[in-house]
Amino acid sequence: MGGTEAPKESAMAELRDAGGGDPAITKRTLVREALEAVGARRCAVREDEPVAAVAELLGEQPGVHTVAVVDREGRLLGIIPMRVLLDDLFLKLAPEEFLVGMRDMTGVEEFGRVSRAQRAGDLMEKPVYVRMDDTVRDAFARMHEQRLEGLPIVDDSMVVVGYLDRFQLLRLWLKRHRSGEA
Repeated sequence: MGGTEAPKESAMAELRDAGGGDPAITKRTLVREALEAVGARRCAVREDEPVAAVAELLGEQPGVHTVAVVDREGRLLGIIPMRVLLDDLFLKLAPEEFLVGMRDMTGVEEFGRVSRAQRAGDLMEKPVYVRMDDTVRDAFARMHEQRLEGLPIVDDSMVVVGYLDRFQLLRLWLKRHRSGEA
């Protein structure tokens, strides 16, 4: 087309020029650097906390969508995604929504587990997390693969030290982009 670049290619070239050649510079940013740039949060409950306490904690922390379930020493045991908590809370209000989606034994087992849940440990799923020295690319990949909105951050002893979510990743990208680093 007469030597002109398509709009998408042109925008990518501008990003490369502004960011030293790499439009995805934040993929090398460490989780610890991201938290310094966009702020740290923490959202954890003990495994013996009632489900209502988990709901109250999430209600007090808008924007947090994944709760870390920890032992008495604060070590990560599992996570409770908000979708699982809402399933538990709304099971009695709209059971037909759960029954319609059950197409296999896994769905029946999940229905049974959620319907009997009384404590955080009853709702928790396997732990998914990042460490401070993982990259934000690692964090995004884990969130994407596990269909999570956020992840707990743990230290080398598996103690929960923070929380990182998709909104914080967006804020990080915007901050870097606006300063010409993206």
